[in-house]
Amino acid sequence: MSKSNICSLCANWRPHVQYPFIGLCIKFGKLTVDDDSCEFFEGIKLKNNEFYWVPEIKTRVFGEEAKILNHKGYKVYIGAYVDPDVREEIYGAF
Repeated sequence: MSKSNICSLCANWRPHVQYPFIGLCIKFGKLTVDDDSCEFFEGIKLKNNEFYWVPEIKTRVFGEEAKILNHKGYKVYIGAYVDPDVREEIYGAF
């Protein structure tokens, strides 16, 4: 597999909200790390009329802003993976 076909560049991958180096592959329904790869790779195509997730700033942005941030070097994803157990991590911090 080519290094350009890694999970972190795939439209089927959703990075974890707190740990963006792991994420959910929606094709396989399992967690993977950002530099894994598979035969289902699809590049992310940014559209003007959709929302996207930007892990570096931990927020959603709309199409044109996503394109600008992507051009500036930010990683932009179709969505984010929120772990159902993240609530336990929050309570454990106090």
